[in-house]
Amino acid sequence: MLIALAEKRPDRALAHHRKFGAKGLPVVPAPVVAQAWRGGASHAHLARALKDCAVVCCYTEMEWRRVGELIGRARLPAKKRPDPVDGLVALTALQVRAAIVATSDPDGIRAYLEQLPGAESVLPLRV
Repeated sequence: MLIALAEKRPDRALAHHRKFGAKGLPVVPAPVVAQAWRGGASHAHLARALKDCAVVCCYTEMEWRRVGELIGRARLPAKKRPDPVDGLVALTALQVRAAIVATSDPDGIRAYLEQLPGAESVLPLRV
């Protein structure tokens, strides 16, 4: 979602962001911000959208271990490499009881969610 907001034409992502924001406070793990942020004027939409989000920055060693185990077990789509940031997104979605994960990679997020008991109701949504 953040990568889509950082693109030159983020119209679709902005519409999703407004819709999600009307339903509750979007939660963003801080490493996702680092993954999407490259600076420059094209990130104005991303910077504005982040003001409407809760950026979660502190994770314990145990949570990072859980992410490592999670990405080791996930059955990812062909040619997809394990991604600790995506694993962290899935774990955070479970922890905050999210209904939706807005992502450009719903298949990857789904593979991680499938490894987390209790995450069956979280829907990865392509943006």
